[in-house]
Amino acid sequence: MFCYQKGFGGMGMKPAYKALHTDQELFAAAVTQAKVDVIMSMNSIYSIVVNSGGSIEKFTPEAVKINGGFYFRDRFEFRAKV
Repeated sequence: MFCYQKGFGGMGMKPAYKALHTDQELFAAAVTQAKVDVIMSMNSIYSIVVNSGGSIEKFTPEAVKINGGFYFRDRFEFRAKV
């Protein structure tokens, strides 16, 4: 697992990812087979990468399937690498 520190990038640096929130964003990532990280927030400073660099296989209003695992959309954040 990897850790991200929140707030890094405030000094004019662009983030190396795009957060996927909407159905349209998830669909675009699925069609283009973008590599997506599944992130779980631990606290206000750190987050843990639960699944790294998988393609979206399926998504519903409740969950996203990546690398054979289902992740609830209301509990995890999905980030596509840019």
